[in-house]
Amino acid sequence: MTSNYFQDKLKILEFFNSRGIILDPEALKIIMDRSMGTMITHLIDNDTLRTGIIKKDDVLRLIGGNQNKNPEQIKEIDVNDIKANSSVEDFRKMFVNRYETLKSIIINAGKLRQVDSITNIRNRDAREVKVVGMINNVSETRNGHKKFRIEDTESYIDVIIMKKNPMSQELLLNDEVVGVIGSKPRPNNDMEKSEPVIFANEIIRPDIPERLIDDNGKTPEFICSISDIHVGSKTFIKEGFTNFIKWVNSSSDEAANLKHLILSGDVVDGIGVYPNQENDLEIINPLEQYEYLADFVNQLPPDLNVYVMPGNHDTVRLAEPQPEMSPAIRKMFSGNVKFLPNPYNLRINKKLVTLYHGMSLNDLIEMIPGGNFDSVGKAIELMLKRRYMGPVFGGRTPIVPNQFDTHIFREVPDIFITGHIHGHYIGNYNGVRYVNSSTWQSQTDYQKMMNYSPDPCIATLFDTNSKTVVKKTFLPF
Repeated sequence: MTSNYFQDKLKILEFFNSRGIILDPEALKIIMDRSMGTMITHLIDNDTLRTGIIKKDDVLRLIGGNQNKNPEQIKEIDVNDIKANSSVEDFRKMFVNRYETLKSIIINAGKLRQVDSITNIRNRDAREVKVVGMINNVSETRNGHKKFRIEDTESYIDVIIMKKNPMSQELLLNDEVVGVIGSKPRPNNDMEKSEPVIFANEIIRPDIPERLIDDNGKTPEFICSISDIHVGSKTFIKEGFTNFIKWVNSSSDEAANLKHLILSGDVVDGIGVYPNQENDLEIINPLEQYEYLADFVNQLPPDLNVYVMPGNHDTVRLAEPQPEMSPAIRKMFSGNVKFLPNPYNLRINKKLVTLYHGMSLNDLIEMIPGGNFDSVGKAIELMLKRRYMGPVFGGRTPIVPNQFDTHIFREVPDIFITGHIHGHYIGNYNGVRYVNSSTWQSQTDYQKMMNYSPDPCIATLFDTNSKTVVKKTFLPF
């Protein structure tokens, strides 16, 4: 980065925001007045990474020559590569964890208890085969049959689904884990030197087993889901959000039994998320965006449990899984507000509520034939069927490898909550109630270009004691 990059107030805010750090307005003023240039990179140390904020005193300390509070403990940090220490081995471990976990789910479902390794299948003369593998290289043969490769931790083998088999019309995704029941032809003289292949009769996915939703007859206890508030944007629908806050405080109708409120990401608009975003902002500094959000949230009743998770516009790292927001942000909010990472499994009233902001929904929607933003329900059900909510490797959603893959549905949720798309869709998949939560932002220029109209200012309420789902609209116009 050139020194000129750090002479622009917006670029400076973008620089720190992209690293999960907010900048106090007084600190920003000193930086601009003193034309500190690339010197500001030294403001990022272990303390600021931990607290998530740079204050006036931090800047003055740097100007005074005391760059590090404890030079013996704080090592030099490459600010352009703070989070990028992952190796190929880290990614391998993540994929192995995903494979082993989903393989176990498939086998325990009962249909594939006697599975063999791919190495054994390749090396022995077998007709009927049962195997579990991770999909790669999905394609179509010259004759119109579907072909893909499956891999386990030792080897690989190609699989063909004949075009007359209805399964050939199913969407197969790279990196998803499936069971295959099929046959392996015995080699003849012409086939002895060719690669072995399985002709699939059936594809088994981890899937969600069907179940009923409990209705215990108790007094309703509602969980309310909202998302994508985008405070700080010129298109933030302040009046609609104010109407929602007033409704919660009124304790009228369902609000009287509202016990939990979930804000599932993109709670502010941030800065530097897309080119020229500053032209769309009412509030430039992310710190002040969070302060404005806190002014709203802190009006809520103190006995209401509020949960806040990040999205791709928030001041945390973009790559998933995303950590919870920094202490500098958390301390702005009342004690009843809890901050969560993305994704997260939340247990409420003996119910498992799985939360995911939903950035990878973009990738999934693009893979659905004829898919668009209105196909979000199909995309969510693809996640549930595959027991995996995360992005496809190499797609638009960045990933930080984790030996414990947090995007797996290890347990079947009672409720699955997403956001990100700015639509609103309620569904039920095999007894799992789900929602793509509504936004509180009107149509953006990008959405106009995509000919997409959001469905804003809607709160979704799930009763934990029954199957009841309530949709409440707070649109002011």
